[in-house]
Amino acid sequence: MTATISLESIRRSLGDRYVLERELGRGGMGTVYLARDLRLDRPVALKILLPEFAAQSGLRERFLRETRTAASFSHPNVVPVYAVEESDDHLAYAMGLVEGETLTQRVERAGPLPVRELVRIMKDVAHALAYAHGRGVVHRDIKPDNVMIERATGRALVLDFGISRSMTHAVPSSSNLTRVGEVVGTPEYMSPEQASGDVVDGRSDLYALGLTAYYAATGKTAVTGESTQKILVRQLTEPVPSVIDSRPDLPPALAHAIDRCAEKDPADRFPTAEALVEAIDAAQLAEPEIPLPVRLYAGELSTLSLAVLIILSLMWAGAESQRHANMTLLDIMLPVTLLLAILVTRVLTTMSEGRRLALAGFSAGHVMEGMGRVMAERVTRREELRADPETRRRHRMTIIWALAMLVASLAMIAVGLSMRVQIGPMMYRASPISVALVFAGLGMLGTSLVLLAKSPFRMPPTERLFRLVWLGPIGRGFVWLSMRGVHTNDAVRRAPARPIVRVGSDSRSQATPAPRVEQLRPTLLPHAKPSASTRDPLAALEARVGELEQWRRSRGD
Repeated sequence: MTATISLESIRRSLGDRYVLERELGRGGMGTVYLARDLRLDRPVALKILLPEFAAQSGLRERFLRETRTAASFSHPNVVPVYAVEESDDHLAYAMGLVEGETLTQRVERAGPLPVRELVRIMKDVAHALAYAHGRGVVHRDIKPDNVMIERATGRALVLDFGISRSMTHAVPSSSNLTRVGEVVGTPEYMSPEQASGDVVDGRSDLYALGLTAYYAATGKTAVTGESTQKILVRQLTEPVPSVIDSRPDLPPALAHAIDRCAEKDPADRFPTAEALVEAIDAAQLAEPEIPLPVRLYAGELSTLSLAVLIILSLMWAGAESQRHANMTLLDIMLPVTLLLAILVTRVLTTMSEGRRLALAGFSAGHVMEGMGRVMAERVTRREELRADPETRRRHRMTIIWALAMLVASLAMIAVGLSMRVQIGPMMYRASPISVALVFAGLGMLGTSLVLLAKSPFRMPPTERLFRLVWLGPIGRGFVWLSMRGVHTNDAVRRAPARPIVRVGSDSRSQATPAPRVEQLRPTLLPHAKPSASTRDPLAALEARVGELEQWRRSRGD
């Protein structure tokens, strides 16, 4: 049965439920299509399995049973399974559509991940594994292709829970999968016990996560070979090279966590996925997430600094022009007073935003630290863009076009001016063509200068101004003055009930100091007693899952 005939039969059998729009990708088990669920009127990712998986009744029943188990999962780091579709000729299942890219695509596009992003993805995948392992499900096929990175949030989600286990009696038709005894998986990320056909548990997934993190950190596959058999032999006999050898800038604690996941003996790995998350947190590999109010306040201060510059410039220019025009003091002070009133009002409204932060429970130190992290994020973003070959290529093309526009604009202006006819001292008569050439040349000149000055790899002047003003003594004084007079009791009464949740990031790549150990724990509000979830790691994990699920439902996912 060819792929075309199979697709036509799928369209005939699913025409009343799904409309296939385009292919999203192919794998060893089947093809994924972008489809629209007609009954619920929403886009889904429809995975159509290879025909041989539908031909065996035992395999079919096991696949349906375990896919139903995966469909019962509800976790923000697991791509949900919505429905299973079957007929005599095919098996398919619909899952949530993630707007983003796989970890493989991310590394191929932009190179090895920064430490901050690597830590976040490891923790997200570990949380998903902890959730599944707690329900008796082992993934068995963790790999970069099965980790999706959501474009809007950077959140990592795991694909295909329970599917690999369903394939244990199949005879694969793709070199992307292999079979040893009753084992199917991806050889490059397969644990030794899985490769040898032994019984596996959650530590097998941790081994695959370690090799996946190795790939994300270095851009290279840790275990490779000329054939499937040679790869499996290496998985069984050769130790995985230490990630620090290929990525020396990794924090030692992070490199140790990756190496420990990739130990050959399951007893030498982390006992659980929760233990991996706890080790990452305890090693100070996590930094606090920047709260949204602090991000907005940083934007407010950036706007204020630009407004101050513009208004002061206008005041000076207006005063100078009126002074040279021999105007009275009253004539000079009228526009200056107007602009000064606008400036003072703008400063006071920004100070009121700082007071709201204080009432929400933020201290001046928290705000300054958060603004520093906002600036550090921009540095990291420029580093990521600099490592992206596509961004570099587009920037080179932009520079070439800008230089061409600059030369063309100067030539147009010169030609336009040369077409003028002098009719007197400092007086010229210009034809419509010469006027059009000069105006078009000036427009192109301005565009070319902006394109040449602006670069995604350089710090813009507005950011330099923000760092100079708001991250220094002036900024600290302004924030302190804005929050002055807000009493602690008022802040506690007005503060949100939920603690600020902190997530993983890279402290080494930031311009701010590494967080202290106490900063890694959830920051409780003043005088708040620690809850049971902060004392019990397992309870803390369940609490985090509950909060994230509530957030996901509130977004309508």
